[in-house]
Amino acid sequence: MSAYAIGLDLGGGGVRCLLLDLHSGATTCASEPLAPVPRVGSSGLGFDLPLATATDALARVIRRGLEQAEAHASDVIGVACTSMRHSTVVVDTAGEPILSAPNCDARAAETGLRLAKQHGEALQQRTGHWPMSIFAAARLRWLVETQPQDIARAAHFLSLSDWMGFRLSGVPASEPSQAAASLLYDITADGWAWDWVDRLEIPRRLLPELRVAGSPLGAVTADAAARFGLRAGTPVFVGGADTQCGLLGAGVLEPGAVGVIAGSTAPVQAVLDRPTIDAQARVWTGRHVLPQRWVLESNAGPVGDALDWIARILYPNPPAEIREIRMLLGEAAASEPGARGLLSSLGAQLMDAKHSRLPVGHLSLSPMTTANDSEPRRHLARAIVEGALCGLRSNVEQAREVAGIETTAGLTLAGGLSRSPLFAQLLADLMAEPVTVGDSQSTALGAALCVATGVGRFDGLGAASLAQRARAAVISPDPATAEANLSLYQRWTQLRLERSAADVAAARLATPFALSANRALQLPEACPFRPRILVTADCDPDSLSRLGRLGEVEYASYRDKKRMLKGPSLIEALQGVSIFVTEIDLVDAQALAALPELRAIVSCRGDAVNIDVAACTAFGIPMLRTPGRNADAVADLTLAFLLMLARRLPEATGFLRQPGIEPGDMGTLGRAFVTLRGRELWKKTVGLIGLGAVGSKVAERLRPFGARILVADPYVDPVRAAAAGVESVELEVLLRESDFVSLHAAVTPETSGMFGANQFAALKPGACLINTARAALLDEAALLTALQDGRLAGAALDTFAVEPPGSQHPLLAHPGVIATPHIGGNTREVAAHQGKIVVEELSRLMAGEAPRHALNPEVLAYFSWTRPRPEPPAGELERLKRAPAPAVSDLQKQQPTPAKRL
Repeated sequence: MSAYAIGLDLGGGGVRCLLLDLHSGATTCASEPLAPVPRVGSSGLGFDLPLATATDALARVIRRGLEQAEAHASDVIGVACTSMRHSTVVVDTAGEPILSAPNCDARAAETGLRLAKQHGEALQQRTGHWPMSIFAAARLRWLVETQPQDIARAAHFLSLSDWMGFRLSGVPASEPSQAAASLLYDITADGWAWDWVDRLEIPRRLLPELRVAGSPLGAVTADAAARFGLRAGTPVFVGGADTQCGLLGAGVLEPGAVGVIAGSTAPVQAVLDRPTIDAQARVWTGRHVLPQRWVLESNAGPVGDALDWIARILYPNPPAEIREIRMLLGEAAASEPGARGLLSSLGAQLMDAKHSRLPVGHLSLSPMTTANDSEPRRHLARAIVEGALCGLRSNVEQAREVAGIETTAGLTLAGGLSRSPLFAQLLADLMAEPVTVGDSQSTALGAALCVATGVGRFDGLGAASLAQRARAAVISPDPATAEANLSLYQRWTQLRLERSAADVAAARLATPFALSANRALQLPEACPFRPRILVTADCDPDSLSRLGRLGEVEYASYRDKKRMLKGPSLIEALQGVSIFVTEIDLVDAQALAALPELRAIVSCRGDAVNIDVAACTAFGIPMLRTPGRNADAVADLTLAFLLMLARRLPEATGFLRQPGIEPGDMGTLGRAFVTLRGRELWKKTVGLIGLGAVGSKVAERLRPFGARILVADPYVDPVRAAAAGVESVELEVLLRESDFVSLHAAVTPETSGMFGANQFAALKPGACLINTARAALLDEAALLTALQDGRLAGAALDTFAVEPPGSQHPLLAHPGVIATPHIGGNTREVAAHQGKIVVEELSRLMAGEAPRHALNPEVLAYFSWTRPRPEPPAGELERLKRAPAPAVSDLQKQQPTPAKRL
């Protein structure tokens, strides 16, 4: 019979479920992202973690983890939880949240500063932490001062991992490694600092009982079993803080051992056998999950986040399934130790808790150091990675110095960055000591080991941890790089010391912008329930799965159902639906008036002509769209047309099918060689009229061919054009110099019929024209004349003024014309592209953020998920009902007739 221990981990970037097979030691992990939500009215300081959303995410990853492991709920012998430290959850007697603050929440900033000014030294000595806004003591004191009515009804203060255990078992309790991160824990006496609890006027009843990691907490309740897909009565064990559970999962137990849990952030913790307090208050003293073990922490800050951020900048278009940070690390490997003198302090913060500030970083670059290098970016990548590693070394040294560790008991790397063999090797080289590489999921694994210990599989947490450590690899430093790495670290340290004042100033100057970024996209209300979502647009399974994390999804694709909803059929289908995701269905004012529960609509179109946007606005319904959803598809077809015209493929593919060609007839082959000589795109000039979503994608695809790319677009200045790798020119220049001209402009009164006889006359003789945009841009009669006169060598068209154009259309009879039946945006992959946009837009709207692609953003100011929708006055409603009806296509919209109105 299988036996699995489950470790649940709720971190700063998401939630995961790890299943540890206690027979084989194998692990299975399922995860999904979960982001904090900016708190309205907090000036960019406050964040919430919606517990209903977290509950849904936990339920999904548990079920998915069991499915991936091919396990059943009955195979689970226990569950334990871990989570980010410095999180604060306050619930009432019914378990409903009053406060749910993640570790990034700083709503109590003023309170934290006051505590530091008035009681900093005293609290540092008692709790091992200099007061800051992220500690629960500051948040609870803030609640006492600002929301006494909430404190009066509050029942329990918990960390997020405590809350997870409470949600599973109904038992409120905490554990020393989490409690020690609250600023309310006496680090020497090993218990709550009750005198400080009283001094801050925090009700004693809020603080839960303390239990040691691996001890029983309770059992999964019937309600939790149904919610999370577990078996009622499954034992729940006490877990602990995320970094300390990471130490447990990586086998960092012995005094003097140091663990680096490098993920989004990079806490560096040295293990102690007695609490040691830093007299300068630079570092924190906390509790290990092991009894009689403490930790001294010098946190390097957001190392992983910084590397991810700069990697996204350097590698904006990574191949599918390859993260940008992997490309950064891969290119760094092609450089050399010291990166040709380039130095970076990005993601390389030396902890100073008493003087904390916004993390900033600098790049010290000189083009002279790589002047003759054809691939200088590899040195920049190396410098950024080495800077982060130097930051880690500086924090390891600081932790060892404060702890008084003279001889090392080993250095261990775990967390997400431990997946990279290069990162581990470079850390060993820079530290000049062996590095043990722990599990990349060591935090969740540590929680699972709490279960394994609790059920008696191991004789204590230490034995469970050492069993995992035996599997770990040890990376030795490369002696050949020792001198270069020592020189690098010395230069980096010198620069850090000399730039420290500039860093303080830079952090001060950047802080207002960081705060404004957090409050820029806020709405009055996040969605407080799981809405019903009807999806009739074409969507891929992954997008539907992600939508299922937001609400109850019914998928009825118009392709599968072969139907278009309108009028009564639309009203019937949308009964009880809060969100409608459509592609061709027709939504008008009359339907909206009959659907009071409908709150948001997403049209999987670039133009959304199938929705009456004015009516949506009148009813207070955000009308979202999916621009660029088929940009890749249309760009691919454009490139295919370019290659077909350049290589004369229509004629070439028909040549061998001519009747009368005999096998081995070299004369015929010679005739093909002479008459079908094509052109390469290399050094040809391609003119793009419009640099929107499609035009940009076409330019991106053309660059590897070595083509010169011209763009005529009144909304694109030379600076933006240069950033896209194209030249911005006037239309006359583009026509005169281009070998191929491709239309990608939107149809407006200014662009309708923009390409007529005068433009064809101005074309470079022998040029080719491509139109995958709209027929309204082009004068078809003028195009035919240009082809017949020989001014134009060929044309490729995916759209016609009347669709379909009819087989007798004169353009179809011309041998130089390639024609397709408006298939540019019709690929299987469009379902994934538009599905991704739909998920992103609805995630923002449901989290209380402003969507990026709302056609009526003005309704967001008064939008609500729960209050009654606005109702337009009777006269306005009648006017909306008489307005031109929505249409399936823009052609119908432009030329409605009574017979065709739907």
